[in-house]
Amino acid sequence: MPKLHLKRTPEEEAAHQLRKQQRKERKRKRKHTNDHNSNKKHRSDTQPWASSDDEPPLDSGCEPGPPNAQTHTEGFRKPDYDKIRAELEEQRFREKMFEAFEDDERLDSLEARLNDFAHVPGRWRADGAKPAKVVYDDHGFGADEFLQADPRHMDEEEYAEWIRAGMYRKTHADEYAEQQRKKAAKAQLRAEEKARRLETQRLEKIAEEEHRLRRLEREDRRRHRAREEYELRWTALLSNARGDDSEAISQELRLHDIPWPILAAHSQKRSSTSDPVSISVEQLSANAILEFLVPPSSRSMADPTKAELDKKERKEKLRETFLRFHPDKFEGRFMKHVRETEKEAVREAIGQVVRSLNTLMNDAA
Repeated sequence: MPKLHLKRTPEEEAAHQLRKQQRKERKRKRKHTNDHNSNKKHRSDTQPWASSDDEPPLDSGCEPGPPNAQTHTEGFRKPDYDKIRAELEEQRFREKMFEAFEDDERLDSLEARLNDFAHVPGRWRADGAKPAKVVYDDHGFGADEFLQADPRHMDEEEYAEWIRAGMYRKTHADEYAEQQRKKAAKAQLRAEEKARRLETQRLEKIAEEEHRLRRLEREDRRRHRAREEYELRWTALLSNARGDDSEAISQELRLHDIPWPILAAHSQKRSSTSDPVSISVEQLSANAILEFLVPPSSRSMADPTKAELDKKERKEKLRETFLRFHPDKFEGRFMKHVRETEKEAVREAIGQVVRSLNTLMNDAA
């Protein structure tokens, strides 16, 4: 078979000329080295004083007389031929290896170019080869749709794959049926697992919603009981202060004995043996007072009419609370019954409540 000669590309032609120039340069250096070694050997053989039977010439700077062994040794040094031979062999070996690497690179590029012209199905191509259009994979994904396609609209590669897939499907009908059965079973398992997962998520959401509603209901009942207790304590305090009740205020009032308009002041069941509820001035904030006096369920803005009524009720509730904790009225009615050591703390708490109520009433205006 004759050798195949392909036309080089401009890049390959430039690389070829460079390698050719490098080979010429190496040959020139080898020839120069060989000529230098041969000339050196020829000079050492033609020197008249190299032999003990001859005499050196008159212009050599040596006086006539018997030969001197020391002068003969210093004027002539025998070359190390083994070392020179080893260096030449090493140089030739390196040059041959370099040329072999160049041949391998050219063969690799030639193989890559030939592979581009060869027809290899896309599913058999390597990663480094030219990518082809994927029709379907070997696991049957898209095979049914591909076999149902019209071959008149296919190119050569797609038509070859279409013929191959159809013949394989006919000759391996039992294997294909088993694959379809397993595929359907896996799909059914995945569907059942997905249904179970969705049902579990739905039940979890229902349980979370029920838990949230129960928690809100418990908080509403707790706020309702606290507001009822707040009203009862204020009624009793006002009645005792006026002297209407047979049991007037016989003992001194402390800070926790005053019904403050916050949930924390009524969160525990009060009894004679229970510990008093600790109240701080920081707890008497505007948000805490609004949360206690006006529950969130009554602040809905869906119905305009109901929203207007709720706004009016909110103003009335804030005004009533402001009158209860007015500093002058509270001072005149209840401060004389407060323990002397806690009067300053009570005055500070009253001032904080009044400032919070003023803020809320300004916002509601």
